[in-house]
Amino acid sequence: MKNLACPDLKVDTLPGISKIVCLDEVESTQAVARELAMEGTAEKTLVLAETQTSGRGRLGREWESAAGGLYMTLLLKPETSLKFLPDLSVLSGEAVAETITDLYGIKTRIKKPNDVYAFHPRRHKWLKISGILTESSSINRAPSWLLLGIGVNLNNAVKLETAVSVKAIKGAEVSREDFLVSFLKVFWLRYSAWEYGSQAKGS
Repeated sequence: MKNLACPDLKVDTLPGISKIVCLDEVESTQAVARELAMEGTAEKTLVLAETQTSGRGRLGREWESAAGGLYMTLLLKPETSLKFLPDLSVLSGEAVAETITDLYGIKTRIKKPNDVYAFHPRRHKWLKISGILTESSSINRAPSWLLLGIGVNLNNAVKLETAVSVKAIKGAEVSREDFLVSFLKVFWLRYSAWEYGSQAKGS
């Protein structure tokens, strides 16, 4: 695991983030964030990696993690009960989809519970552009922490025929910082509404 300065990203430019951990190459951002969570690291810590050697999606499936993509895990401590946690995957996917459409004009759709697909106009196909992975630890049936892992194919080369990147559709590289700023603005609005709504519904 190598440290990386992340010169293009600063806490004060990323809405709602209290700390950024930027790394060059890791097994997975989820594994790093899990260690930080167990050490008691503050909520809203963002773990980012340039590449992952063992990126994982849902059901243990491998997630391609070549340089140029966005690979991140956000450490959260939601005030809610465990039964509402599955909603967070869909909520996060919707935030990713909205950001991709708003920034790049790409048509998107959600494949529940945790995938985002983009329409490739030249190939006339819907292809996977993002995946979500959540993991939590609980005490007395309430989450003590939650890890929200997100992978987005931005500028990375994609080998799978069923996947695509923003660069492949748009024909040009895009800014990771612009995506993160826009995504976080959308995400926190949805997250706050979800947390408040789940509290209102009770446990």
